[in-house]
Amino acid sequence: MQTQTREEKKRQTRKQLMDAALTLTGSGRHFSSISLREVAKNAGVVPTSFYRHFSDMEELGLNIIDDLGLMLRKLMRTARQHEDYFEAQARNSVEVYAEYVCAHKNYFFFMEQVRTGGSSALRKAIRNELKYFSNELASDIRPLAQLSSTDDTDLDIICQLIVSTVFECTIDLLDHIETNPAYLDTYIEHTLKKLRCVWLGATSWQS
Repeated sequence: MQTQTREEKKRQTRKQLMDAALTLTGSGRHFSSISLREVAKNAGVVPTSFYRHFSDMEELGLNIIDDLGLMLRKLMRTARQHEDYFEAQARNSVEVYAEYVCAHKNYFFFMEQVRTGGSSALRKAIRNELKYFSNELASDIRPLAQLSSTDDTDLDIICQLIVSTVFECTIDLLDHIETNPAYLDTYIEHTLKKLRCVWLGATSWQS
């Protein structure tokens, strides 16, 4: 049997701690009320082991945000590999995002909690992640003919609207999907209608 290296064991314990925190928030607990001792207990490690990976709960939360951001950016970058923005990029991106939310609910319960009720550092980290998404989206759609007369400032605002529209709808999906799996299709169509409104306004906008 192959034994784990020290680095592999460290990564595994780190993931266990993050997963434990996410499981607690997914069960209805607010992240701000969870102690590191609870996290360590649910991860199956002693509290002193927590400090080998994170200095406190805020650092753990920041790492969760960073991990989710990296995964989502990679996922959405792949989903946007289409020429036409609305008919292909938008629909494919929303479908991929919605399916990812359903498969990783605890991450998004956590994000929804700390976005408005977390520490200032956690709120700032989420704002930064949303900014990364809008910046990448701006790079992707800048070459489109419909936006040829749009300046960079307006393009930035358009992309922020698109990203915030999708993100703001996430809590609706989380609230309904458990009791009504068919809501996934409703969420996708409602979100696309909202994005269509943003897009129609964006392509007609004169600053």
